[in-house]
Amino acid sequence: MDLENELRKAMAEQVADASASPSLVADVKRRHRRRKTRIHAAAGAVAASVTALALVPTYQSFRATPAGNSETTRPTSTVSAFPQPERPPAPGQSRPPSAKERPGAGATRHPGGHPPGAPGGPGRPGVGGLPDLPSWVTYLPDGLTAAAPCAVTGTAKRKTTTCKWQGDAGWVEIVLVKGALAGPQELMKSTGIPGRTSVRGTPALTGDLPGSGRQVSWLAGPNVGVTVSAGGPVSRHLMRIAEGVRP
Repeated sequence: MDLENELRKAMAEQVADASASPSLVADVKRRHRRRKTRIHAAAGAVAASVTALALVPTYQSFRATPAGNSETTRPTSTVSAFPQPERPPAPGQSRPPSAKERPGAGATRHPGGHPPGAPGGPGRPGVGGLPDLPSWVTYLPDGLTAAAPCAVTGTAKRKTTTCKWQGDAGWVEIVLVKGALAGPQELMKSTGIPGRTSVRGTPALTGDLPGSGRQVSWLAGPNVGVTVSAGGPVSRHLMRIAEGVRP
């Protein structure tokens, strides 16, 4: 006996009188649509949950911190924006020198008590080490010595101070005139047509002197005129010398 055939025949006899309901197809379609709706609703809920979880850290980082919260006063960096006071060293430990105690910190000290360029400062750089240099002359090339003490002539209305230095590199003469002056042309010794320049932004006149000398004249202030003359190789420093005259 073939068991499989017997089972198939019994099943056929069991359902021979059964017939499908007219609404079977409609019921199947309706159940299928319900199942799809449930699946889509469940997928949407899962996607919404994932999106909400992803936005939580971003919201936490951007949300406003309430006033007075400790987070508003907490610095973002571990380095304080204000200088911390120096802590005393522990017993037995050496303390590093502070900024005020370090060598060379603070005010610059000058040997002999005179800063460079101050009146009466012996051995000033660029002035030939002349202790008798006038306070209003701040630069002279090295290698020059005073030909004589500065001479003062004239009257109370117009006083002229003449200083001269000389050496192997040439000579320099500075004439300071205090009195009524119409312009730097009154100070010029050159007979040729003067050239135009400026000394620290002030209009000045230049001219050639006999030999290899040159001069520059300008008004350094109200009723104050200056003429700087130089001859020999040192004349190439003429304008720098003039810039250093501060009457």
